[in-house]
Amino acid sequence: MNKPQIYEILKLEHDEVGELFHQLEEAKGSEAGELLNQIRLKLVPHSRAEEAVFYSRLLEEKTTGDKIRESLEEHRQVDLLLEELDAATTRDADWAAKARVLADMVGHHVDEEEGELFPLAQQVLGAKEAQQLARQYEAERDQIVQSMLGEERGAAE
Repeated sequence: MNKPQIYEILKLEHDEVGELFHQLEEAKGSEAGELLNQIRLKLVPHSRAEEAVFYSRLLEEKTTGDKIRESLEEHRQVDLLLEELDAATTRDADWAAKARVLADMVGHHVDEEEGELFPLAQQVLGAKEAQQLARQYEAERDQIVQSMLGEERGAAE
């Protein structure tokens, strides 16, 4: 069996987050809050690991540098919106609107990443390096997830 490349791992995670956003559209109250927590636990480690492994490799490449800088800014905007949602409750009048904007921002980012960045990255990265980046990405992501779960446990105590 072939080892997965970074693109396959990222696409799978994009699909998982997309499904959670779809569920969030229909959710209300505490269910919506719990779904947002699930989205955060997928999105934040994904973004940080993507930045540390995939984006850092492509940032200085002529064909991908500008797209990476744009993607980094999109990640920053998503982080800001997540902070705003964290500071609010699902009962706040604008919570659902902010959640929809977050879903739209992430959807736009995913479309650009898969449709524009991945093809450019495939011109830069060979198959072996893309597989190596996938392994590095998964290790980095898993470490971030564990750190976030540890912080949640610490806050609950």
